[in-house]
Amino acid sequence: MRWFAVLSSFGMVAACGGGSNAPDAAGGSGGALGGAANAQGGAGPANGGSSGGAAARGGAPVNGGATARGGASANGGLKAGSGGADASSGAGGELEAGADSSGGTANGGTTAASAGGKTAGGATGVGGASLGGSTSSAPQIAGCPILPTDHLFNTPIDTLPVHPNSAAFISTIGTRNIHLDMGTETDQSSDEYYGIPYNVVRGNSLTWSEVRFHSEDPDLDWDPTQESDCARGATHELVSPCTATAAPRPLFPLPQTPLVEGGVVIDPDQPYGDHHILLLDADSCRLWELYHAYPTASGWDIFGAASFDLRSNDLRPAGWTSADAAGFPILPLLLRADEASAGAIRHALRFTIPTNKIRTSYTWPARHLTNNGTASTDLPQMGQLFRIKASYTIPSNFNAQSRAILQALKTYGMYLADGGSAMYVQGEPSASWAEATFSQVQSISSSAFEAVDLRPITERSGFDPDSAKVP
Repeated sequence: MRWFAVLSSFGMVAACGGGSNAPDAAGGSGGALGGAANAQGGAGPANGGSSGGAAARGGAPVNGGATARGGASANGGLKAGSGGADASSGAGGELEAGADSSGGTANGGTTAASAGGKTAGGATGVGGASLGGSTSSAPQIAGCPILPTDHLFNTPIDTLPVHPNSAAFISTIGTRNIHLDMGTETDQSSDEYYGIPYNVVRGNSLTWSEVRFHSEDPDLDWDPTQESDCARGATHELVSPCTATAAPRPLFPLPQTPLVEGGVVIDPDQPYGDHHILLLDADSCRLWELYHAYPTASGWDIFGAASFDLRSNDLRPAGWTSADAAGFPILPLLLRADEASAGAIRHALRFTIPTNKIRTSYTWPARHLTNNGTASTDLPQMGQLFRIKASYTIPSNFNAQSRAILQALKTYGMYLADGGSAMYVQGEPSASWAEATFSQVQSISSSAFEAVDLRPITERSGFDPDSAKVP
């Protein structure tokens, strides 16, 4: 079945249901690639898991339900609704040589002068156990910083106080184990292609592709261009919002064969699914994230797009969505195998819970909301930060990837980024993920988590609600 949430004062309807084909840890949702998932536990093929006790990859049962490999986070993605916010708060270019199918780093080529320096300017806040502790470089991909070092997502939050409503939030989420929404399969045609991949491209050397903002899905019946970004013209000038008047021929740096969440689906009916395409232009250090992307005979149809300057702390306009319901960028919050294997993840992560358990408002640094929940303060707001409690001891016998993931969840936390399956933490598909990582991380219960109070940051002198910079 499909599950929809009414969003914003426009009265628009956005599908909040699913987009991937893997099992739902809450109880067996899924279906074909691109099919809608029921985040509360609907019926459908589980692709290796069932709703009644499938074992996790590596042997550990996960909440009596889904398999540990992958898992359908029923991300709603690019929800419509400008004005729905509560202020409460390519054809032509191939992937660069060296970029693997899991979204690895590109090499070769030269960077454009406009890309400027690839550092974040020496801001503090990544290292150490306290806010603004020690200096460290921002996470990087292909020579580009993945947001500045003083961006909230790259700032340790382990010394901040517990949110006053933490216990109520955790009770609302329920007792659920973490589920890693990613997998080891890198073949896009496989039914086990789980996770959100990314593409590294060279925008100066490929032919940018014109796309159409359109969906054959009759339930996607609003105008997504009002909160979307795109490029136009020979200089690829940024246009925001990407209306038909402002950009009659919207352009994006799409490689000839992009990696797409859920794989490339050629069904002409374009069944509802997130089908994100994440594009990191290494020449400009600009991130483009497309939503609901389907190939057509003439190019690509998409149903929304957001762009982020990876050297900037600027947030999206208040009330605007992105390829995430919260208005966040996706890539900076993804689990990546190279970081985890190296033993250190120096940024926050993203996760989902069912939309009916999300309050109908958002909190900084989020910019957008969903309306399936209620206004009850027992429900976490969109964008709420959670972390593993300091009292939790990471088992010494866990592998390097698992220890890195759990330490990141203690030090940087995870942000509620979208509606979907409960406690699903998203990562890239990569053959480098170890088998044991799934069972080890997925043994951690939601009871090990607490919500974080960001008021010590938001009440500081110099705080700007339109920026993710930690003053």
